[in-house]
Amino acid sequence: MCRHRCVTQDCVCLTGVLMDRPTLFTAKYLLPITAPPIEDGALLVSDGKIVAVGTRSVLAAEHAGAVRVDFGDAVLLPSMVNAHTHLELTCFPAWADACGASPDSGSFVDWILHLVRVRKQVEVEQLQTSLLTGMRDSLAAGVGAVGDILTSYDIASAYGGSRLRGRVFCELLGRDPQQVATRLSQLDGLIATPPTTELAWGVSPHAPYTLAETTALQISAYAAAHDLPMTMHLAETSEEVAFLERAEGPIAEMLYTVAGWEVTAADGGHRPVDWAQRTGCLPTGGLVVHGVHVNAEEVGLIARQGCSVALCPRSNSLFGETRAPLKQYHSSGVNLALGTDSRASSPSLSIWGELAFARQWFAGLLSPSEWLEIATLGGARALGLELMIGSLEVSKQADFQVVPVPEGASPADLEESLCAQGEAMSVQDVFLSGQSL
Repeated sequence: MCRHRCVTQDCVCLTGVLMDRPTLFTAKYLLPITAPPIEDGALLVSDGKIVAVGTRSVLAAEHAGAVRVDFGDAVLLPSMVNAHTHLELTCFPAWADACGASPDSGSFVDWILHLVRVRKQVEVEQLQTSLLTGMRDSLAAGVGAVGDILTSYDIASAYGGSRLRGRVFCELLGRDPQQVATRLSQLDGLIATPPTTELAWGVSPHAPYTLAETTALQISAYAAAHDLPMTMHLAETSEEVAFLERAEGPIAEMLYTVAGWEVTAADGGHRPVDWAQRTGCLPTGGLVVHGVHVNAEEVGLIARQGCSVALCPRSNSLFGETRAPLKQYHSSGVNLALGTDSRASSPSLSIWGELAFARQWFAGLLSPSEWLEIATLGGARALGLELMIGSLEVSKQADFQVVPVPEGASPADLEESLCAQGEAMSVQDVFLSGQSL
């Protein structure tokens, strides 16, 4: 039996996947993102693309032969975009529990060392299962596209069965040019074939404090030569800033000691954003992750480079960090997106959860409609997918999610009510290219 409310008798439906004929999806509200909510809204889909957007009465009259699927007291809106995540770490909480490990303190460096200790005890098969779980959990939370970080190249085949869109950024780190060269050579075979038809490759030089200028230049040159977009964890914590500016602090004293790296005079005297630009790790159209510790001049540089910034406020809050300069980013025209980071630092892979937290974390600096755009179209722009997804507009792919209307919500406060749902949001369905997943 079809689990949607098909209101014509000739709906062709296989396990919830609509087939064959143009389909008119209707619900109490439709939220295009690029336009105000439409009450009693409708979305006409054909061959996986949006053909028309409007009200039920108008589109039903104009397309009387279309299969009609009514979701009733629900909201149709674009699927979420998780612009920065580490899906292979989805099972990290269980791994940490199994080995009885916990950080020595609440500091960022102690957290990194905790992450390394736990991960060393995880087998390849566990990482693969974790990645598969992360993809499944993402779809269940209404996420249709991701900017995923892949550290374990040998589990790349696990993406194969996924319908998620987006980009897989292969992570690289290290201060030894020969080791990084070896790692880059491993990418040659990997990037020859996309992870899936809907996922493309990218490169992620991890962060300024886990690279030397020479190795960062190696990675950025490789990315440019292979036309691969880049993303980098940048200006995330005060500990990172202390290391780059003065070559001191917990990164120098603890992390480098454990890693067996030498702190040199060349490591000081830098700001994170300037370091990234000088080493080619802040290319035009790149994706900055976190971007917390930046000043007005650096915000301007990020804007001039046409870079996006993926905000991960739940992860930042774990380390007691200050808030990213949201208003300055927004007023400077920097495209903003949301990311969940990993399950090692965030409670879930839900962008709904990240969205609700961000609204409180940034104390109403942006409107609900602006936050919803960040969570959808902003993420699509960050991954270079804005012409395909992120809003419900004619000619775009029919990627959307179906969620219940929040209790008591009216047209006037619908967007505010949606933003407030957080982890309580129950996603009823996700459609990619017009097909139910």
